[in-house]
Amino acid sequence: MRRTIKILFIIVVLGLLCCVGCKNGNRGNNAGSPAGNPTGPAANEGLKHIGGKEVIVYFPNWKLGTPNGNVEDIPWDRVTMINHAFFEIVPVGEETETSFARRAAGKEARTQFAIVSTLPEADKEIFEKYKQYHSLYPDVKIMISIGGWSRCGFFSEMAHTAEGRNSFVRSCIDLIKENEWIAGIDIDWEYPAGSNDGERKPEGGDDQGCPIFGTSLEDRMNFPELLKALKEGLDREFGAGKKLVTACASSSTGWTLPNQNWLAASEFVDYINIMTYDMAGDWDKQAGHASSVSGTKNAMAYFINAGVDKRKLNLGIPYYGTGFKLSGATKNPFGSKIVVPNGIDKDFLTVAQVKKFEQEVVADDAAGWHKGYNDKVGAAYLWNDDEKSEYFCWYISYECTDAIDGVFELIDRYSLAGVLVWEITEDTLDHEFTKYLSDMLK
Repeated sequence: MRRTIKILFIIVVLGLLCCVGCKNGNRGNNAGSPAGNPTGPAANEGLKHIGGKEVIVYFPNWKLGTPNGNVEDIPWDRVTMINHAFFEIVPVGEETETSFARRAAGKEARTQFAIVSTLPEADKEIFEKYKQYHSLYPDVKIMISIGGWSRCGFFSEMAHTAEGRNSFVRSCIDLIKENEWIAGIDIDWEYPAGSNDGERKPEGGDDQGCPIFGTSLEDRMNFPELLKALKEGLDREFGAGKKLVTACASSSTGWTLPNQNWLAASEFVDYINIMTYDMAGDWDKQAGHASSVSGTKNAMAYFINAGVDKRKLNLGIPYYGTGFKLSGATKNPFGSKIVVPNGIDKDFLTVAQVKKFEQEVVADDAAGWHKGYNDKVGAAYLWNDDEKSEYFCWYISYECTDAIDGVFELIDRYSLAGVLVWEITEDTLDHEFTKYLSDMLK
């Protein structure tokens, strides 16, 4: 009798834990690292409004003229900071070879560099609109982001010498003086000292790669020196604290982050924006979670354990899904073998597109889109097992409000700065996700 009562009690408890929202359709696939402390909706009861936090969004200049891609499309009343993407570093003078080529030729590092727009004509139009909207929303800070994944080819060489760093700072100052509405500089060097695999070679197209001009140790030391020179230069020119310095950071606690000295770097930045997305991909050879509450918490803990002021940390929120192509139909897709490369365009998997797929979810015993939520790590995913569908064997790791709630709980519990979004144009046209963030954080 006691055993029967115990079993009934367990059944009742499990019933109370049934998933809602994004979790509808969960098949109980809880594979993955434990999230540690509970971060789902049950743990967030009563967490209605944190307030006073950053809602930082990237605005990409290459989306100009597309739906959601104009300055006037930004929900200015819902964000606190805009990272304009991207400017890049270029050498000044006639010797314009890549850092890879210059290093291979045995030449010394150049000492004169400047920053320029990656799309000058687009930025000319965008900057005029920024000036206009800055007058309407003066509290929204507009930052210039330098670098990005494909535009990091001259960072290491520039930072290699004090002269190079100083020329870079001078160019940043000149740009701000020409556009006084610029609130500061965001450094998107991806990544100083590379990863455990070393430097990153160009990946095709116009990708510059990310060379290490000297040694990994020199990169590790030069990164904080670059931030120091930038912070001191802006303070000296515009007044202490008048212009901001921020920097992006990987979320890879074992592969990329250990190669950098973030404790030393943190002294010279106002914020560190941790890109807690792209935490799984083709390189894993299996379907995984590209973003999760657990992975976000692990990245956050890395910085805090390193001694970084947690009030400087912003956690990443992806406005896109990461697609994987399963090698075969399955009812349990997480961890399944995938086709590499999968050829699925991230820019296609916007918030709106993923929501469309969610609306097409069918019953478990039918063929089509299915939805799951991994409670252990706090991550949502979709997959398709309809052989007649153009999306057959697609698996999509994506962000949802349940997982965002878990991020909110981390921000509240650890008194973090706020969130970083890649990127604002990939929200729905009525800015559903941004409104959700703003209602909680702003």
